[in-house]
Parts: sequence; C-alpha cells; structure tokens
Amino acid sequence: MFDFFKNKAQQKEQVMLALDIGTSIVKACVFTVEERQKKSGEVIGKRAHIKGFGKIKQKLGDIQNGVVTDIASVVHNCKEAIRIASKQAGMTPNQMVMGIAGEFVKGATTTITYTREDHDAKINLSELRNIVHKLQWKAFAEVRKQLSEETGYPEIDVKLVNTSIVDVRIDGYKVVNPLGFQGKGVQMSIFNSFAPLVHFSALQGIADELDIDLLSIVSEPYAVAHSLESEDNSLSAIFIDIGGGTTDVALVQDGALIGTKMFALGGRTFTKRLAVELNISYLEAEKLKIDYSNDLLEKKSKNKDKTIEHKENIIIKN
Repeated sequence: MFDFFKNKAQQKEQVMLALDIGTSIVKACVFTVEERQKKSGEVIGKRAHIKGFGKIKQKLGDIQNGVVTDIASVVHNCKEAIRIASKQAGMTPNQMVMGIAGEFVKGATTTITYTREDHDAKINLSELRNIVHKLQWKAFAEVRKQLSEETGYPEIDVKLVNTSIVDVRIDGYKVVNPLGFQGKGVQMSIFNSFAPLVHFSALQGIADELDIDLLSIVSEPYAVAHSLESEDNSLSAIFIDIGGGTTDVALVQDGALIGTKMFALGGRTFTKRLAVELNISYLEAEKLKIDYSNDLLEKKSKNKDKTIEHKENIIIKN
C-alpha cells in the first residue's frame, strides 16, 4: 500500500520498476526518474537513481531458451524479487518496464530507398510515417520467414517490440531529423525488434498478475545498447549478455543499433556438460561451477573444471 502521509516532494517522485525475467534469476530494480537540467533550467535529458534491487532464483522448468513455460511460478518469483527491491528502496513502484529476450527474439536493421514525386515539397510527418510503415512491413515479412525456417512452423505470429531510426539520408546527405527537408531520394534505415506473439503475451499476462502499470516491454539487447548512448553519437561497440539459457549480442555503430542476435547457449549449457563429465546431478554441477568462479574449490577439483572448460572452448571454436 502507498503511504499517503509522505511529504509532497516525495509524492511527486516517479517510482519505476525495471523487471528482468531471466532464465536462471528474476531481477527487479526500483528507481526514480529525475530530469537533467542546465544551469539555465533547460531540460537536457533524464536520469535514473537506483533505490532498491532484488533477485530470486528460478526453478529449472520455469523458463526454457528465454521463453516462459510456467507462468504461475514465474509470477511468484517476480513478486518476491519486487518485494525485496521495494523493501530496500523504502517505496513501492507504480509503473514498470519489462525486458524481453530469448532465442526467437529477432532484431535487425532494414533499409529502404524512397523516391519522392514532389522533391520540392518539404518532408512532413505524414510522409515520414508512410516511409517508416513500409519499412516495418518489410522487416515483419523477413522475420516471419526466418522464424518459420528455424522452427518448422509455416505461420508464426510476431509482435513488434521496439523500433528506432538508425540512419536517414536525403539525396546522399545524412540528416538527423528529415522533417522540413527537401529532396528527391530518401534513404532510411530502421532497427526493428520482433518477438513471437505467444512469448510477448506470456509477459503481458505476468504483468497483469503483478498489478503494476506496464509502460513497455523492451528488447533487452536494445535496452542495454541504449543505456550507454553518447551525446555525440560516436559510440561503436559490441554488447554481449551471457544469461542462463541464451546469449544476446547487440552491435552498435556510430551510436546506432545495427542489429541483435540471440543464441540458445548460456550458463546452463556449461553446467549440463559439467554434470555429464563428472557424473553428478545438475544441482551439484551448478554449485561446483559457482564455487569454481568464487575460487572456493580444492586444487584437484579446479584441475577437473579447467579440463572441462578447455574442452568446451574447443567445441565452441569448432
């Protein structure tokens, strides 16, 4: 319950929740949003202040390859993680952003070249929306075809998760905002990320159970890449997020997200191999892996782990 007796300044704070439903662990982060201002008072952006953090370990059957397989269990884990984060923060979030990832979450940049009939007219919002709409339909068709080939199902419903304009050129000249410009040829590149509808709907169902206003479901590689945006758009980097069930890779070039790729390969893959090689249970192998990472194993056990790690590296490289 909200405390209605807090002071007015505290009531005005926007309390948000970032929820990452991972294959192995649910992470909840409670934060407030504040405006960044110049000395003149001009707003130049916003920043988040983390107030509380909570995490809960998932069961083995809760999520497979980044896809929720037991909604009730995941909801329970999310509530516990949120409770821990809220207690630490001393405040209750009223709005939420959820992350989405997994093997079948696709993200790529699509480019289209558009020849304008009236090149003397200034580009308006209606024309710009028309170009973006064409690009999204083109990307939508490509993603459905790709998912169909990967899964073997002829028809898969997908949902647009995120979209971002990567590059705009008018008659060969790069512009930041095309509105108001004149020209004949418009070349536009847009990054779109899509997820299977069943996966997206599962997250919406979880959000409904949590009873917190859902602002957005965001592609996790997209969110990570945009968290380190530079003001001069000079950032070029590869972001790699190795999770329990999947590994997400995002490519950023000159401040623009070019594409994302998800692989069904994560920490659980190594744990399963460890269990097979040492003929032990999965839980014992997971504990052994964590202890090895924390330098808590005896020398003999370390040598066994190093041998298996070397074999894994050979398998991955080949």
